[in-house]
Amino acid sequence: MKEKPLKEQSIDELYSNEEKTTKDFTGNSILMICIIGISIFVTAENGFGLVTFLPIVSSYSILSSYFRLKNIREEIKSRLLNLKQ
Repeated sequence: MKEKPLKEQSIDELYSNEEKTTKDFTGNSILMICIIGISIFVTAENGFGLVTFLPIVSSYSILSSYFRLKNIREEIKSRLLNLKQ
């Protein structure tokens, strides 16, 4: 199911999406830290290999959730500023 664009969502939907995206970002961050730790360990033991570059390949999910969270927070901020005026 396609999600509505941020401009078309209500403020409650935006807050709900912010909460969900924050959880996703936190989970992805913890997972990325584990992957980096494993990569460093394996590289120290066996030298450079495929596992060395695994954090670079798997960084897409954390970057996408970061930019989504940033966009949601900017939309909430702009709506709150419009309400104050």
